[in-house]
Amino acid sequence: MKRHSDIRATFRVLALTAMLLGALSCHRRPLEDPDFSTRIEVKVNITAIANVTCDVYNEYIPIPDINPEVMRVMFYSPNSDKLLAESFITDVQQDENGQMSIRGDISILPGDYRMLIYQFGTESTQIWDYASFDKAAAYTDALSEEALKALQLKADVNYDQPIRYQPDHTIVARSEHETIPYHAGVYTITAQASSIVETYYLQVKVDGLQWVSSAKAVLTSMSPSVTLAAVDRDYDNPCAIYTPLLKSEDHDGEAVVCNIFNTFGRIPESTNNLDVTFELRTTDGRTISKTFDISDLFLSEDCINHHWLLVEETIVVPPPEDPDPSPGGGGFDPTVDDWEEERHEIEL
Repeated sequence: MKRHSDIRATFRVLALTAMLLGALSCHRRPLEDPDFSTRIEVKVNITAIANVTCDVYNEYIPIPDINPEVMRVMFYSPNSDKLLAESFITDVQQDENGQMSIRGDISILPGDYRMLIYQFGTESTQIWDYASFDKAAAYTDALSEEALKALQLKADVNYDQPIRYQPDHTIVARSEHETIPYHAGVYTITAQASSIVETYYLQVKVDGLQWVSSAKAVLTSMSPSVTLAAVDRDYDNPCAIYTPLLKSEDHDGEAVVCNIFNTFGRIPESTNNLDVTFELRTTDGRTISKTFDISDLFLSEDCINHHWLLVEETIVVPPPEDPDPSPGGGGFDPTVDDWEEERHEIEL
């Protein structure tokens, strides 16, 4: 009996020892859901856009206001072109140095992704195939026949390329490899965003500017679209773009018509008929049209370094037959007359 009693006592001691060791090595934790909250902070870089934030040739010409308010954030599978998560961020911030950023949160699983962020809600620039990282691209629509008539552009006569609207500056950020680790609390991704659109300054001298009531220009051999991720421009489907022109003066006081215009880029080869057609409407209702080959002008130092297209030729506007028309006769006349068309080549 004594032996059995000793055995039972030994088991009690071992059991008590195990309980004490268990209490020392473990502690209770409440059940918690994994934290998938990720913050996106997009720093907007617009300090080096020629003719907008730097290299301004004519200070009297209005420049566009680049002020993104909403960014669309998209995460794709790294091994396929599948869109896995997306969100819109809208918290616009500006630090003491004037650096603009847009912030927002997204709930997403930790892992490896490809990331694409673009400015949402631009007026003219549109995005197609946004569900594809590789194919997502910015583009603008072609002008309708009604719009061409309203602008008094005879595209079927002068241009063999569709005329499209100018793109708005569109801010884009991208990352081919973005890893979101397992984390507690909020994990932050910081991205740098810049515009995928270029701005050029265009001017031509005019003799008889006082007889001009309105002016416009159409430039051919422009890219109609650009991909967001690789920034590949479409050079296979050239288009033309339209821009209104303003009366002004060159630095030496000569009268000019001029303006800035936006584009996704030009077709790089000079054999692609890089032309600009200036259309000037006179106070007595005439339309004067001049076309210049500016392929070499795009290769000038002014254009390469500053995006300035300075046409050195002069468009001569003859005075009207009645230089002092009766009241009501000197305004804009909506009729379209036959064009006086000339083509010139510019030598640098």
